[in-house]
Amino acid sequence: MSKTTVSFSFHYCCCFLLFLISFKGICQVNYMARWYTADNNELPQSSVKAIIQDKYNFIWMTTENGLVRYDGNDFLAFNASTTNLKYNRFTDIFGNIQKDSLSSFNESKKELVLIKKGKIQVIKKEAPVYKIIRNHKRFFFHDGLPSNFTIDSYEPYYIKLSNGNIFFIDTEKIELCDTKLKSIYKHAYKYNSVFNFFAFKNTLFYLNDNGGYDCFSKEGKTSGKLNLSLPKGKRKLYWNITTGQIFLSVKNKLYSLSANKGRLSAEPIVEFKEFAKSNIISIYYDRKNLKLYLGSSTNGLCIISFPSFKTVKKDPEKNEVYYGAAAFNDSTIITAGGLILNNKKVVDSIPFMKSVFLDERLSILKDIENNIWVSRDFGVYCYLKKSGYKKYKIYSFGQNPKTLFKDANNTIWVSLGEDEFHKPKLYSIKNGVTSLAAISNSNINYITEYDDNTLYLGTDKGLFRYLKNTGKLYFIKNTEKINIRSIYVDSEKKIWFTTYERGFFLYENNLLHSFPPDEDQYLNSSHCIIEDKKGFFWIPTNKGLFQVSRKILLNYTKNKTTSIYYHQYNKQDGFLTNEFNGGCQPSGNFLKNNDIALPSMNGFVFFNPYNVSTILPGKELFIDKVILDQKSIVPKDTIVLKNNFQRVSFLLAYPYYGNPENLTIEAKMDKIGIDRWERIKDEKSISFTTLPPGEYNLTIRSLSGFDANYVYKKVVLIVPAKFYQTVWFAIFCGILVILFIIFIWYVRLHYIKLKRKKLEYIIAKKTKKLATTVQKLEIVENDLKQEIKQHETLVKSMSHDIKSPLKFLSASINHLFINETIQDNTKLKQKVETIQASTQQLYEFVENLIKYSSIFIEGKNLEDKSYFLYDLIEEKIQIFEKIAEAENIRIINNINPNLDIRTNNKALSIIIHNLIDNAIKNTKNGKIELLCTTQENILTLKIIDNGKGMSQELIDYYLDFYKKPIVKNYHLGLHMIIELLIVINGNINITSAINEGTTIEIMVVYT
Repeated sequence: MSKTTVSFSFHYCCCFLLFLISFKGICQVNYMARWYTADNNELPQSSVKAIIQDKYNFIWMTTENGLVRYDGNDFLAFNASTTNLKYNRFTDIFGNIQKDSLSSFNESKKELVLIKKGKIQVIKKEAPVYKIIRNHKRFFFHDGLPSNFTIDSYEPYYIKLSNGNIFFIDTEKIELCDTKLKSIYKHAYKYNSVFNFFAFKNTLFYLNDNGGYDCFSKEGKTSGKLNLSLPKGKRKLYWNITTGQIFLSVKNKLYSLSANKGRLSAEPIVEFKEFAKSNIISIYYDRKNLKLYLGSSTNGLCIISFPSFKTVKKDPEKNEVYYGAAAFNDSTIITAGGLILNNKKVVDSIPFMKSVFLDERLSILKDIENNIWVSRDFGVYCYLKKSGYKKYKIYSFGQNPKTLFKDANNTIWVSLGEDEFHKPKLYSIKNGVTSLAAISNSNINYITEYDDNTLYLGTDKGLFRYLKNTGKLYFIKNTEKINIRSIYVDSEKKIWFTTYERGFFLYENNLLHSFPPDEDQYLNSSHCIIEDKKGFFWIPTNKGLFQVSRKILLNYTKNKTTSIYYHQYNKQDGFLTNEFNGGCQPSGNFLKNNDIALPSMNGFVFFNPYNVSTILPGKELFIDKVILDQKSIVPKDTIVLKNNFQRVSFLLAYPYYGNPENLTIEAKMDKIGIDRWERIKDEKSISFTTLPPGEYNLTIRSLSGFDANYVYKKVVLIVPAKFYQTVWFAIFCGILVILFIIFIWYVRLHYIKLKRKKLEYIIAKKTKKLATTVQKLEIVENDLKQEIKQHETLVKSMSHDIKSPLKFLSASINHLFINETIQDNTKLKQKVETIQASTQQLYEFVENLIKYSSIFIEGKNLEDKSYFLYDLIEEKIQIFEKIAEAENIRIINNINPNLDIRTNNKALSIIIHNLIDNAIKNTKNGKIELLCTTQENILTLKIIDNGKGMSQELIDYYLDFYKKPIVKNYHLGLHMIIELLIVINGNINITSAINEGTTIEIMVVYT
């Protein structure tokens, strides 16, 4: 049956501090009380008629406005506003706690509420008749003390115990029967009031007003007297049949009654000054968590806690700040100011010289002779035991002492603080003799002894080892940035030290181990470590006191995945402040009476670690509610969600009656891409938005105690898939896709066949056309071959018919030139020379033309054999030598004579010929220079003249002509050069300026 619960937040506010014992010089709180009422919206109504704790440690209460569940932090009300109940008034809760079978009827007696696993279930059911007819007598129902039903104290009543047995009580006898009403035993007895009866299991007691009692059991009737005096008419019995607890109030004092072998005894619990006037009608005492619950008919619920810690100081009305203190004897400490305290009060004092500086209150020690050493006035004072601490010795240093320490040999070690004139120093005092032991670079805050020859020093800048026999300091590596506040050497010679803002560390086997801090990082400012005999470390901080298992810390150094449980104590546990003090020596004392004493910002905190009732987290987690899209559903181990849900929230219930900071609840969901534990905060809920279809495992865990084990709660979430999200739908879609692909394949195949036929037609048509074209090309090819053959014939003809006469003519002119008649006639000689040069030029032109034609026919880039470029250029210079002389031009060949190349000889010969020819034509009274460079397999030939130059338009034309040969009416020689360069894959670059000259670069492959 669905139900909704309303949560009333548990607000921590100022607790009422009440005092059980008062004595001189003490402000001791031994319990703390807080009221919860409907006025503060914590309870639905302020009449708390019954209080029980179920099997899972939830506290249940009945009110006139519903049932209330308390988990240590929150109140949850179950009434007509939050469930399907019609009536809200409840009185008693009956049943068996161990069997998790509790129930309560409301005022209508038609609605039964079952309490199971921390939840309720409403059942429409008529209440049984609360009367039993036995031996012709009508016995009325007795529901405990004070009773909500019993009115006439002399009527016959029956008492139904939690185990099912029933006591029948009338004015003449008492009888115990089993569940089948079979008699177990009976005794004749006359009584004054049924309100004096109560039972422990199968034993019935009757308490008289004078403290005497009668005990009824199977063995018979016995009598006795309580171990306390009862004022007449000022006592009251409280008996909860379901829990089996019986209490006795005497004025404002409350006692717990217990029975052993028929003997009744009273144990004092608390003296609560508001008890008598608070109309208390129900009581429950949680011994495990040390909580006393008092239900009032008018004032709501009062929860009384019993802290294990006591704070002692001199003046209860003032804040008193304490630092260093030393053990004075087995049960007392003495502060640096001279106060002597035990765990109850300030018992005495010694009139030390008044301290001026804070450092003078930080350190104190007692030597083997019970002399007390303190720092004062830039020195150390030794107050002598034999003088009753009235006389003292002074050891002056002229520098402020920071800490004092006594080693096993009764040597006093003094560290001096740094100032503007002095460095930090370490001194030793032995038999009254002061010696400088070491000079440090940082202040020494703490000194401890490792063995007879070794001290460890905690400084502002790391940890140091000091060897007594050599007087040398050795720095412990990796500690240079750590400000150390205290050092502790345990029984296994492991070195632990606390720091300022870096937590605490273990130094072992030359390795430094750090530890993860608590969630709020309060342990970052740890003051000291005190180890008890049960293997726990007690670590005071600026935010409370922490307890941790030494064994788990050592396990963490070996396995960094080990979880560490830090248990925090704070003001709820009896401190007057959460801020402890450190930076002093000693920072805490473990006295021989097993008390630990720690200085704080308001008094000294005393506690016995073996008597501390540590309230650890529970062993079970509960999912209280599941809210799916703002609607509550029944929590189960497997929850099926709607496919299109928007948000699902899980509200956790976790009964815990200690400091909420000690709860570590985490959750993790698989298959959502987050593989880490998420911390669940104070609201104790976790939510998820839309999830894709599938099965998910939600795991919730809580760290349950010092053993670092987790309590797990697992819930399977199933998000069903819609029809289109199922595997079968996917398979169906897959089959459709395959069929569609096959269909497309067939369509494509048909299309390809049609396309093929079309292409075959086109190909046939194109083939026919191509055949015609090929036929025409064959004719053209034949024509071209004929033309080439004619061209070759022409070249041969030119070579034979033109070249031969020119050669003969040239030879004849040369013969004529050497004739004496010509030589004697200067004028005629000049004419013949001109004819000779022209004839030679004509011959060379024809030679070049033949070479030019043969190049295009042969298409050859490189020669088979190499030749010297220098010789080729010299040949060309000789051709133009006479013309150059006539124009007063010098032709300079700066080519390396040893440079051999394989570039096409004919092409390069024509190119050089034309370049020199063009240079001569455009130069007068100047020079022409030929240069050559090589890079990799590229030859760069430069022809430089200082003639009239070329216009930029002409340069652009020839460079463009190299890319796009379009002939214009310009110099034919350069056209020929560029065409030849294209044939032999060469390149050209032209640089020129008008009237300054021209540089032409030819780039060709030469090897």
